[in-house]
Amino acid sequence: MRPDVREAEARVAMADAALDKAARDGRTDMSLYGTYTRMDAGFPQLGFAPDGGVERVRGVFHYAAGGVRILLPLANRNQGTLAAARADRAGAEAARSAALLSAEAETAAATARDRRAQAALQIYRAGLTDLARKNLSVMQQSYELGRSTLLDVLGELRRYLDVERAYSEAMRLAYEARTARLLATGGGR
Repeated sequence: MRPDVREAEARVAMADAALDKAARDGRTDMSLYGTYTRMDAGFPQLGFAPDGGVERVRGVFHYAAGGVRILLPLANRNQGTLAAARADRAGAEAARSAALLSAEAETAAATARDRRAQAALQIYRAGLTDLARKNLSVMQQSYELGRSTLLDVLGELRRYLDVERAYSEAMRLAYEARTARLLATGGGR
């Protein structure tokens, strides 16, 4: 998969999560809670005990609390946040569709370009360079026999070199087309 398509899909998943959170935040909610506290407090002064003796002023206190917290969204059910989350999700979905279409178009164009480049190479490999080489050889032999001029040989040599140069150019284009196809399909990144 291409990174741009994966990124667009991640944005859609993120928008789904935001939409789910906004929907949950707008619902009635109930939670239970409970606390316990133990407090040991004392003072450096002395006081009188119930039996009349002197003792340190100190006490241990235990506090327990509990309750139910109920959230009733009467006026605010998070409608604005929900609408914004739906719009964000629709935008993320459209961006993902655009990324998929772009990836498909780039892949199709790169595949077609690669096929054309390979077909051009096949023409050269099927004998065009050999034919040009044979033509040059025939022209050189014809010159040696006195049947053609040096300009004819040089013209045929130029045509042969043009074929070789075109073959080199076709190989370069085939390499670039294959590389573009690899990148369009998400490979090599």
